[in-house]
Amino acid sequence: MRKISVWKRPRILILVLAAAGIFLTFQFFSLKALFYTQKRSSQASYVKENERMENFIEEFNDEDSMRIHPSEAHGVKHLSIVPRGVHIDDMHLYKAVQQGHHKTQKMFRCVKTENLLPYSWLNDDYCDCEDGSDEPGTAACPNGRFYCAQQLPDQTAVSLPSSRVNDGICDCCDGSDEWAGRAPPKSMRHKGKNIVLQAPCRNHCDTIAKISKENNQIRKLGKRLKTKYVQAAESLWDKEKYGPAGVFYKLSKSCFPHKALQYNFNVCPFQSVTQEHFPTERWTLGRKSSWKQKSHGQFLLEMSGGDAVNCPEGRPRQSLILFLCGINDRVVELREDQRCEYVIKFATPAAC
Repeated sequence: MRKISVWKRPRILILVLAAAGIFLTFQFFSLKALFYTQKRSSQASYVKENERMENFIEEFNDEDSMRIHPSEAHGVKHLSIVPRGVHIDDMHLYKAVQQGHHKTQKMFRCVKTENLLPYSWLNDDYCDCEDGSDEPGTAACPNGRFYCAQQLPDQTAVSLPSSRVNDGICDCCDGSDEWAGRAPPKSMRHKGKNIVLQAPCRNHCDTIAKISKENNQIRKLGKRLKTKYVQAAESLWDKEKYGPAGVFYKLSKSCFPHKALQYNFNVCPFQSVTQEHFPTERWTLGRKSSWKQKSHGQFLLEMSGGDAVNCPEGRPRQSLILFLCGINDRVVELREDQRCEYVIKFATPAAC
């Protein structure tokens, strides 16, 4: 029995070592095959991603009809690739349509007529679609519309007739409608301040957005202060004389001085408007009140029956008071647009 036991031990050890060698060899080739498979998969994914990006770039590489520009949504700027003159919400209407053998030719489908034409004809300054949709960024189509590249947050989208594209006048706050940068002819150029902005244009959208935000804050505060003006007219029987619910009645109990140039003015809404040049002249610029408009947020009060001395054809002086939303009662501006005709901008919470 001892001889058999001694003889078997080396055989068992050899079998164990052989099994271990086979197992390790199998593991080595398995790991090598797995690494090779993962490498090929990674390479295939990389190639596929490259092809996708190349197709994407190829689709939007026409610089004459496409451009990268800032757009605003919820007050945050971001970059979007859209055709010139197209609102970002209509981008889906301007995706290339694949046509031809193997679908290699890129086409554009007219928005309304659905006619197909080469995508390179988009914004080429020639009107091909009957609906004008192939020229959103030029003045080629008489019935087209151009959307400004940068839109202000929380406001209606700004667009203009295509005839006003590259006409030398800055209609869009970012100047995107004057993308050619051509100034108007000298004979058409405006001179002076506060007339119109002319090409080449500057981007002043941020300034407008800031002012708009401040105006919204003024309106919110003004609406809260407005309740006191409504309460002041609760006991009136002729409330409509002073606007909706008599909201402007409180102003009829006060006068508001204002100085412009060498004159001192005194504006008493619903009572009188006077002008004085100490120590000589004193004129009444209106003493009878009547509403020219008091709806849809527009409040325009006419003060007529003023003095007629030195006025053209002996017409009596008159004043128009335009009430604007503000957080306190004050005369913002007073000007004489025509001889003996005055325009007064008046800020008050009553107009909020």
